Amino acid sequence: MKDLRFVRETLLELDPTLLDPGEEETYQAALILLSSLICGPDASDLAAFTGLPLSLVTTIRRRMITAELWSETTVCLDAWYREDGGFWDTHFWMDVFVAQGLVVRRWMVEEDEYRYFAKELDPVGGYVSGPVKTVELSFLRGSFFIT
Repeated sequence: MKDLRFVRETLLELDPTLLDPGEEETYQAALILLSSLICGPDASDLAAFTGLPLSLVTTIRRRMITAELWSETTVCLDAWYREDGGFWDTHFWMDVFVAQGLVVRRWMVEEDEYRYFAKELDPVGGYVSGPVKTVELSFLRGSFFIT
């Protein structure tokens, strides 16, 4: 059985800058997502395992269910893994951004796939009128610019 120490070490291998000042929200969201592979999507179990506030875990859980990455009883994070068994960190970080509420993930019927949108450009929630600020989503291995 994997423990919290293993999850934290794995996270810091993915991005050592997560312990930098100002990265606390990203670290907590990433910790919850990786921990869900061990605990599942139950908010109480995740809060107990990670030591994070239940209110934070509940908020992230709601976002992950809305994005159809989790259900009430399962986590579906297959996109993190390549066919060769390697870890697809770009997909992981996009899901972390979903957990943080920075982006939304929507099924696009005409494209027959999921797409990620800046929260301000959510096709379900409606477009914001007027100028939309650029949201820079960056991490160790690259950057996303969503406008």
